Amino acid sequence: MAKLSDLVNVDINRNAITIQGKSIPVVFTFRSFPYVEEAYGEEYEVFEQEINEMLINNGGRISLGKKETKLMHCLIYAMVRAGGTECTMQEIEGSIPLSDLPGIFQVALDLFSNQNFQKSDMDMLKTEKKN
Repeated sequence: MAKLSDLVNVDINRNAITIQGKSIPVVFTFRSFPYVEEAYGEEYEVFEQEINEMLINNGGRISLGKKETKLMHCLIYAMVRAGGTECTMQEIEGSIPLSDLPGIFQVALDLFSNQNFQKSDMDMLKTEKKN
């Protein structure tokens, strides 16, 4: 019997970011949503709307204001946790130099942008718990 990994790309939702020279696996799937909500303190829909507004208002460029850095750290945190690395939001904030944040965020944003979740998908997640 064929293995799925022999037939298709099973890492389409995976990537890696580099923090202090170390490669950290990141994933953006439904498992990421509760981590986004935990870090951001709002429902996923609010986070998604605000991150999209940030990108539209800045013409696709990344600025490093207080709100923008919070959005960036939250997305990175969620992806690192979903990727299987235990950490806290404070550890993410403290481990990424501000000068490295735009590049790391760009990797996370590219992965995030490749997803197209519907509201019904997010509603289904409200009953799931973080593992």
